[in-house]
Amino acid sequence: MIQRIGLRNFKCFERLDLPCRKLNLLCGLNGMGKSSVIQALLVLRQSFESGELNSGRLVLGGERTDLGAGSDVLFEDAEEELIGFTLEGDDLPGWSQAFAYSRAGDQLSAIEADSADIVSSPWRKQPPFGGHFANVEAERIGPRKSYPLSEVQARRRDLGGRGEFAWNYLQEHQDDLLGASDLRRAGAAGHRLVEVVDHWLQEVSPGAHLHLESVQAADAVIAGFTFDRPGDVASQRHRATNVGFGLSYALPVVLALLLPSGTLSLIENPEAHLHPRGQTKLAELAVRGAGSGLQVFIETHSDHFLDGVRIAVHDGLIAPSDVAVHYFERPEGRTVVSSPSLDADGRLSHWPEGFFDQHEENLARLLAPGS
Repeated sequence: MIQRIGLRNFKCFERLDLPCRKLNLLCGLNGMGKSSVIQALLVLRQSFESGELNSGRLVLGGERTDLGAGSDVLFEDAEEELIGFTLEGDDLPGWSQAFAYSRAGDQLSAIEADSADIVSSPWRKQPPFGGHFANVEAERIGPRKSYPLSEVQARRRDLGGRGEFAWNYLQEHQDDLLGASDLRRAGAAGHRLVEVVDHWLQEVSPGAHLHLESVQAADAVIAGFTFDRPGDVASQRHRATNVGFGLSYALPVVLALLLPSGTLSLIENPEAHLHPRGQTKLAELAVRGAGSGLQVFIETHSDHFLDGVRIAVHDGLIAPSDVAVHYFERPEGRTVVSSPSLDADGRLSHWPEGFFDQHEENLARLLAPGS
């Protein structure tokens, strides 16, 4: 598990020292730096997967993320033309590396840096984040008549950044079993992956059931849903294209939170296209995933998602010390991060100005005397 992320001269950060827990929420207004933290992890991962990181090169453009050239990632007021990363964790004892800036380069080369917080130590054998890895982007594949089928992607447990291989993964791994002690099984009809996924999709959209059909000759998976809400007659099967965006957008998020123990899951805007109840339920699944051996980083703008995490802490599903809440803001043009802690009742130690307070501001205006 990553316990600390350090960034130097990376995008909007001159310096960042971010403590990490099992479940990490990145919150704040748009353009404050939340995505830059996710991108830092993605660029390190793709550099390792390409084999370039072990050779001392950072790959800015690839399948995981495309950050452009060196001029796009160097902090604009950097005093030194270098970009540095530090990761600390259970199996990462203080790995740090600095990379030389190149304005037009899409690869940056490792350098020795005379700094207490950047000490060159090339990665050798272990991948930067241990085992499985998932990133679910904010812009995901919506409803389609069919989705691509790939044995290679399924074997790698790769959902695709946009969730394009989520249905493929579920088709190939639907009979995988979740252990008896796995917190994510709560309420599911069985312990097969497909049964647990079906349960959580019903939590997001009550009564919804998924259906899969592979077309091997076309290398495609056909997705559909039925609905059987209490008191209603079960519906006929509907194509994903006739159901709307909510379920299709939620599926990659659900699967990223149901991957095997040891997975690092990076998820952007899990709340997209979901009503408040669904957002709160996804937060519960994120908590259960973190309690089942995943490390989860979630960028969110949803107070319902935050409340779902707080309720889970209140209900004892996760220890407050296993949750990090980070609020990003830019007073005077510089990104700073404040990190209110949670107590056992799910209450925050403090409530930074601008931190999920729009509802109260709107209510105050509504209660104010009219003109």
